[in-house]
Amino acid sequence: MNTLQCYEILGLEPGASVQEIKDAYRHLALRYHPDKDSSEGNEERFVKISDAYQTLRLQNIEESKTSQKFGDIYPEDAVYSYGEAEKLLLKQKYEEAIEFLDKALEKLPRYVNAWLKKGDALSNLKRYDDALYCYDMVLQINPESSDAWNLKGICLSDLKRYEDAMESFDEAILLDPTRASTWNFKGVCFFILEKFGKALECFDRATKLNPEFAVAWHNKGGVFLKLGKQKESEKCYEKAKKLRQ
Repeated sequence: MNTLQCYEILGLEPGASVQEIKDAYRHLALRYHPDKDSSEGNEERFVKISDAYQTLRLQNIEESKTSQKFGDIYPEDAVYSYGEAEKLLLKQKYEEAIEFLDKALEKLPRYVNAWLKKGDALSNLKRYDDALYCYDMVLQINPESSDAWNLKGICLSDLKRYEDAMESFDEAILLDPTRASTWNFKGVCFFILEKFGKALECFDRATKLNPEFAVAWHNKGGVFLKLGKQKESEKCYEKAKKLRQ
């Protein structure tokens, strides 16, 4: 699919702005999403819309990198602090890691990776409100960060704010509909809210995207069990068990 085709699929003129591309994609994705319209051929149309958006999005990212000025390169001490934080995170020393991440953010307040890492560390410490602040900071800098939307959703679900969590997962899915883990997390929220049909759709999507996703197969088995479909449930549990071996 070439660039001109991507613009055509999204109903845009070549050279459209990043915001115009994003708005066109959001409008079409919400309209043709398989969860909202299951008519024949609609899923294929949705895939084309997603591919067109991702192609233009990646093109804009590459152009942005190419035009980056030398003065934008990260200062050495900030890079060192971030590297030390990563080492500490691997050792699950979250408090110490946060101290180094804060040092990196003093020099680079718009460094989204540092905010994401800090949010993850705070989540592991069960400081969920502080973690949410970090993810919101990322989204202020880059509203198209599917990682931030996904992690924000996980954080909100840890706070038992399941409806809010699903809104975040929906944003993550709009930006990256191919991430199986996001579909799985969304399914867990539906399951907890006892919306088993919706949960099954999410787990089914997760296992189609990643057939080796043991957790999603297990969760799918749990939904079938709730729906009284014993045989289907056992098949899913068995599949999850084999994948874990």
